[in-house]
Amino acid sequence: MGKILTILLVLISGIKCYAQSADYEFIDAEVTSPKSVKITLKTFAQTKKTVNFEAQCAALKIIMFDGIDGTIYSRPLLNQGTMLINDRNDYFDELFGSRLSTFIRQTKMESDFKKAEKGEKSTLFTVDVNYISLKKDLEKNNIKTQLGL
Repeated sequence: MGKILTILLVLISGIKCYAQSADYEFIDAEVTSPKSVKITLKTFAQTKKTVNFEAQCAALKIIMFDGIDGTIYSRPLLNQGTMLINDRNDYFDELFGSRLSTFIRQTKMESDFKKAEKGEKSTLFTVDVNYISLKKDLEKNNIKTQLGL
């Protein structure tokens, strides 16, 4: 019994905040300076307490894993996605935890909070991200090579 409890605790503690993040939908983006991009997105969160955090996480995920069509940042910063998160979970734990605000210039809730239930309820956000700072941090920590490999 003790062994099963230990295994369960290890598995539960391994669930990271970025794995628990709410769903999101990319709406639009605008390059606001040579260093930053403003992303408009909908986030589908269950609680008002976490909706702001979820929007910030979603903005970074869009830049790192999806890319932003119609801008100079159309290619994602990272190509491996989930595999990379699993390999470097220490970095991503810190990124989506204590270091998230380092790359967020501004977050603005554009609509009232609506609890996500069966798909259609969401909250609209605009998140301004320091793209260049995020890219340099990924390179400095050997998450992304300077050649994009």
